[in-house]
Amino acid sequence: MTEEEFKKIIKTKADGRLHKRENTTLEFKQNYHQGSINEYAKTFCAFANHSGGVIVFGVSDAPRVPNGMSNENFSNIEIEKVTNFLNTHYSPMIEWDVYEFENDGKKFGVIKIHESSNKPVICKNNTPKDVARESDIFYRYSGRSERIKYPELRAILDENRNIEQRKWVEHIQNIAKIGPQNIAIVDTLKGEIEGKNDHKLLIDTKLIKDIKFVQEGKFVDKDGAPTLKLVGNITPVEKIEVEVIKNADKLKVYTLTASDLYKAVKAQLPNIKQNEHYKIIADNNIKDKKELSDYIFRSSKQQEQYEKFGILQKGITSVYKPEAVDFIVKSYKKDYEL
Repeated sequence: MTEEEFKKIIKTKADGRLHKRENTTLEFKQNYHQGSINEYAKTFCAFANHSGGVIVFGVSDAPRVPNGMSNENFSNIEIEKVTNFLNTHYSPMIEWDVYEFENDGKKFGVIKIHESSNKPVICKNNTPKDVARESDIFYRYSGRSERIKYPELRAILDENRNIEQRKWVEHIQNIAKIGPQNIAIVDTLKGEIEGKNDHKLLIDTKLIKDIKFVQEGKFVDKDGAPTLKLVGNITPVEKIEVEVIKNADKLKVYTLTASDLYKAVKAQLPNIKQNEHYKIIADNNIKDKKELSDYIFRSSKQQEQYEKFGILQKGITSVYKPEAVDFIVKSYKKDYEL
């Protein structure tokens, strides 16, 4: 957080009160108290499950006046202790930063909580005084942190599914661009790399742990990290067969992911709710209509099970033609007599 961003938060009106109120990304406190980690952690979790947020210390409650902190507690914040508490009671990890500012000779503290990239953040162990219990999920509503309600949890789960679908589509597009004959698959669980002609290479088991970052979806630079050591040209190993060419051809026709489809429908129907959108898809069996949608199968076996027996495994991605947008818009207008 920059000083300019901080000053915008504590900007006051003529009567000395703040312009801003507590909301989905902002909370005010007078002073920081080490004994209140339990309550702060709940707010951390709520912000992380929403879109991130900040807690500003040095603002009185009633009225909301930026009169500065009245003690040195914030300057002595035990970051390691707070982090340990969060990691003990919540998962996945909550990312946060600490800032100190001065304004008109008054001291302020700010804790910035980042939006989680792996929602939902969940309480995994009961916290003291039962402020949070195992399996609790907190979410930031306007000016308050509460246990999440169904619509918000459903939205998080839907977005997770959409992210996974987009990743599969991106992988398939990249494979099609590079050419399946030029692709190698890294299996960090078995320590194998399968490449051209189905030959596989073994990774030194001592190095497996150092490349686990691949599973997290991002690369982490580490000073002094060992060079990847490859040994041998071993016998072929069976892998999941990805229908690269077929799927690449599908994506030229079925150009919309589930997330893209909803955004396109929302652009024409601003008032449509996500559950209404998915209800129209389900009620009209849009996913099974080839003229509107098709499935991205990750193997010929999955496709065969579906075509022969109607068995559709979990996690199969649906893609849509642009015509699906018009179909949903017309269905919505008909159902709601617009």
